Amino acid sequence: MYKETSNLHRMIATAVAVIAGIYFITIAPGQAMWTLKHALEAVMARLIPFDPDFYTAVPILGATFGIWMILLGFGGALLIVLAYGIYKGSLGARAAGLGISGIASVAGMTMFIPWMVLIVSDYSNGPVAGISPPPADTIMTPPVLWIMVIGLISYFVFLLMDKDSLKNKLLKTVIYTGIGVVAGMVFMNAQHGVRYFAFIPEYQTETTSLKPLGNVYTNLDHYDAIALTTVSQKQMDSIEYGQEIDLVRKAKVEGTNKHKVDRLVLKHKEAIYNPNTIALLLGGYGNYIASYLMVFLIPFVFLRKKWAYNGMVMATLFSAVASFQNFFVRNSFEWAIGGIMSLGLLIFLLIPVFKQFLVEAETTES
Repeated sequence: MYKETSNLHRMIATAVAVIAGIYFITIAPGQAMWTLKHALEAVMARLIPFDPDFYTAVPILGATFGIWMILLGFGGALLIVLAYGIYKGSLGARAAGLGISGIASVAGMTMFIPWMVLIVSDYSNGPVAGISPPPADTIMTPPVLWIMVIGLISYFVFLLMDKDSLKNKLLKTVIYTGIGVVAGMVFMNAQHGVRYFAFIPEYQTETTSLKPLGNVYTNLDHYDAIALTTVSQKQMDSIEYGQEIDLVRKAKVEGTNKHKVDRLVLKHKEAIYNPNTIALLLGGYGNYIASYLMVFLIPFVFLRKKWAYNGMVMATLFSAVASFQNFFVRNSFEWAIGGIMSLGLLIFLLIPVFKQFLVEAETTES
């Protein structure tokens, strides 16, 4: 029953493939570009002048949004090409449609979240002074939300268009939803990871030849990486090497509305190995790869390929370890959430009741 479909289901799935395909190739890239342009304009005007923590948002969002836009365009074109195969009941065409829809769903989610974090969120009461609150007319839901909605609709249409039992459909919904949600969370962890891994102080130190866009492996060795997230550019320019300063932390004193204040050295003349470098390499670029692997392997685990299942388990295990490592290094709860979600997905992948929908049962030769 896993492969059998009715004529009505095939007609619905075909219509969804054509409509979603046309949308992904013609409308979705423009919606993504609109969201990106407005987000970057607001970040450069409202956040960057006061908080260097946001410097890398421009190149990172530019690169990731650009990748999603291209994938959406090609994905939409492929959906249209696959529509006839979906109508004829081709399992391969259905699997490819599922994968394309998964890409769109994760793309919509990961393009929507930066809008909420960078545009909608109010940082005027935060530890970095000078940031104004969002304008009163700020749009709460950018058009990329529709990319996620249409992606999810087509995702579940392709996933559940067979004649399988209600129980099996519910189980498939759980595991395939889990893969998509975790892939999106891992991608967002990667966004934050790369932000700090690629952060390079604007001015070179007195003891090295670091340039404003210098080597990412050494750019944090003269600085307290976590402290940089709560210091304005103006403050950083005035701080001397080895000087102790009162640093206002983002965390607040328990039971009060006041931020914690620590006295410490922010800039060092001599390079000191900063564990953020390796943590953010794995939690940043490593998590990007893990997220993309989870999404791109969806059609192949749907076809229950052993190599794809092993790849999915590998990517999930990696993201769990990398996320927990960043949690311990940076003491930031968002990394713990990512690690817990990856670990949870890993457990689900190994449970036989879910595993049966991801890989063919192994047979032992007598």
